[in-house]
Amino acid sequence: MRRLNNCAFAAGIVIFVCFCAPGFSQQTGKSASQFYEEGLQAQNDEDWYTASQQYLEALQANPGYGDAWFRLAQCTYQLGQYDLALRYLDSAEKYARGNTGVQDLRGMCFIALGRLSDARNMFNTVLKLKPNDIDARFGLAELELMDGRISGAEGQYLEAVRRDPTNRKALLSLAFVSAQLGKNDAAQNYMNQAVRFYSGEAEVHYLSSGLAAMNGNLTEAERQARTAVEINGNYDRAYALLASVLYSGGKYDDAIDVCDFRIGRDRNASNAWYLKGLSQLRLNKTADAVSTWTTGLSVDPLDEVMRAALELQVGKSVSLEDSRRPSWASYHIRNAKEYAKRYDSTGASYEYQRALKIDPANEEARRAYADMLEMNGLHELYLEQLKFLKQNSAGSDSSSSTNSAKKPDAAATRMEDTIEAYDSLLRDTLAEKWNVQPFYLDKIRWKIGIYYTGGTMQFVHADNAMITAGAAADAFSGVAVTSVSAQASPVSGFGEAYRKAHEAGEDYFVLISLDEGTRDLTLGGTMYSGRTGTLMRTMSFYGTGNSRYTNVLRRFRSAVLEKLPIRGKILDRNGNDLLIDVGRSEMIKKGAVFNIVRKGGMRTADNEIGLTYLNSDILGTLTVTDAGEEVSQGTLAKNGFYDRVNTDDEVVLVSMPKDGVVPAAGQGTAAAVVDNAPAADEKGTAVAGSAAVKITAEDLGTRRMPAFIELIRSIY
Repeated sequence: MRRLNNCAFAAGIVIFVCFCAPGFSQQTGKSASQFYEEGLQAQNDEDWYTASQQYLEALQANPGYGDAWFRLAQCTYQLGQYDLALRYLDSAEKYARGNTGVQDLRGMCFIALGRLSDARNMFNTVLKLKPNDIDARFGLAELELMDGRISGAEGQYLEAVRRDPTNRKALLSLAFVSAQLGKNDAAQNYMNQAVRFYSGEAEVHYLSSGLAAMNGNLTEAERQARTAVEINGNYDRAYALLASVLYSGGKYDDAIDVCDFRIGRDRNASNAWYLKGLSQLRLNKTADAVSTWTTGLSVDPLDEVMRAALELQVGKSVSLEDSRRPSWASYHIRNAKEYAKRYDSTGASYEYQRALKIDPANEEARRAYADMLEMNGLHELYLEQLKFLKQNSAGSDSSSSTNSAKKPDAAATRMEDTIEAYDSLLRDTLAEKWNVQPFYLDKIRWKIGIYYTGGTMQFVHADNAMITAGAAADAFSGVAVTSVSAQASPVSGFGEAYRKAHEAGEDYFVLISLDEGTRDLTLGGTMYSGRTGTLMRTMSFYGTGNSRYTNVLRRFRSAVLEKLPIRGKILDRNGNDLLIDVGRSEMIKKGAVFNIVRKGGMRTADNEIGLTYLNSDILGTLTVTDAGEEVSQGTLAKNGFYDRVNTDDEVVLVSMPKDGVVPAAGQGTAAAVVDNAPAADEKGTAVAGSAAVKITAEDLGTRRMPAFIELIRSIY
């Protein structure tokens, strides 16, 4: 018995020592190494949160566990917490000296934080110590890609493959870099090698599917995506890619099924809602598409592409009486108020216009927009907005079919008084003097087409080019002098776009392209003459942060308008006094000079944006003596002995007065609020103060990250 007691006492001592010794958790009974192994398994499954938890448990049991610090930093990096990853790497370096992987990961963190020179120095330092360090070459390759030197990145990846012919990341990265360089055979060869060496890994098949989709091989892309989800049933990125591939292949019902599966697992999967609605639209289930996108935007209100798709469809198929319109418009009203807080009147005006396009009867938006017009001196437009509000209110009152007389409230009384006062004050306007209704004039002077090419796989929003073309055209909806349309289906290239534009009689056409990443995008546009097919200009607009999609569309609109000459026509004449349909809303002021050209004598210039006409078609000049909001009066100076000027003859801006005087309210600031007019003279030269602001990624202190680079960076 005594011997048994001694054995029990010894066993107790052993258990006590194990629980109290470093590297052992008293709460779970696991050692630090056990936590580490479980974290490693989760990390291999790309379950970064679980892996991080296990490594933290390991470090709680053994704070000096250098490998656990390093692995924790890797997981933290994958979760996008780069500053925290750097702190973990400091601890890893303290307990695991000589591990160059620490320096490699530190360099990758520097890249993510925009500290590119520090990253390059870090990788070069590692390569001096260990020339065969492959991870350092991966880092240098990313830096080459971010600088636009794709061939330089290819060289770094090739060096990595020479040192390790089976390296997974090197082969996969080379496949996408080669595809970007147009070396499709080489790209497929590298991908085949990766699939052969790592056929059991879901990510390899996922990336193989992505490459096949980029090359237009949808059958292979679908096969590889299905293989990826069979290997890993929780691989949501593979399900998302599979849905996009099915959509691109016209298998819309199957795409909807995959989207529903993803939504069932995660209701916050924004791109699943987007793609489901797009598939329903392709099946002509427009009401279902609108409903799906509405729900999707309630989940993710900041998905601007989904919102653009919804609003385009609302304008085509949803009745004006639909009860959801106020809710859809409320998003833009909130945005307008935010712009107003930042004293950005142009942004606020744009958002109120968007709200009113969705819900024309929205009283809050119309009152706010009217107040902006009044503040900037556009009193006639302000009065029209008030009259619309009154008429709409009266219509809703009459439709309520009540027998009892309704006493007008204080707000309605104030509106009546304001309308009456402005009616009295505006009796002497140019429009009244010449007896014209300026708001019913046909002022369209420019016909522009927007086209896009298909066949490019979009990894963030499928068919984004189609949505963007429609949204870009829709952005011109408030521009009275332009008729902008978007081609519903893609074109094969310049030739087809030129043919369609020429047949449609378009003055200009724009081929757009979109490179969209998860955090930024670049909208490109190439503008051509619809008459001659001559290249006029190329444009590029970078956007990042919230509202990036809307901002690049607005800047695209401004860039087009700033080069279009201000032109109009003669509405009436009285002796040498002429009335033209151009006014302060188009930045015209007293002293502006126009050439008068015979009706039909103007055409777009052959080799540049602008207008050209024969000297024999110049009938005289007009100098503005009184600029109204939508019309202006000027004096005629004939060209030659005979007076040949008639109504409907055309006018084009030649010069604006350069008196150096800041325009009064309503004479220069109006255009900043309305933001909807051409802004150039006859040669396409922007008039003073009207040039659009160009913004690049470098201007914002960041680097553009093309979508394929994001794909490479995601390779683990």
